[in-house]
Amino acid sequence: MRPSSFLVLALLLVLGMLVGQAAVSGVSYKGQEADQVLAKGQVTRPGKGPGPVKLPSKVPSKPGSCPRILMKCAMMNPPNACMRDSQCSGNKKCCMGSCGRVCMRPKN
Repeated sequence: MRPSSFLVLALLLVLGMLVGQAAVSGVSYKGQEADQVLAKGQVTRPGKGPGPVKLPSKVPSKPGSCPRILMKCAMMNPPNACMRDSQCSGNKKCCMGSCGRVCMRPKN
């Protein structure tokens, strides 16, 4: 290649970068100026965006403690049948079982 070809190639590269930068600089990011949809309980604060969502008070756990599990499965991320005591019927608690969380009768 001749030296003049390198000059033309460099000039085209610089012009392409300048055109790309000019095209992007006048465009706002998506969602920056759009109206935000608020969840129930959120309040807009000028300049700070939507406020925090108020979570319900902590749900008390059921009495008793979870039984001790002697065996554990080899699965990396076992499926859970429950996540908290309130998801279990009667006096059962949501405890770590041999393979994931399950509803169990508590030990007293």
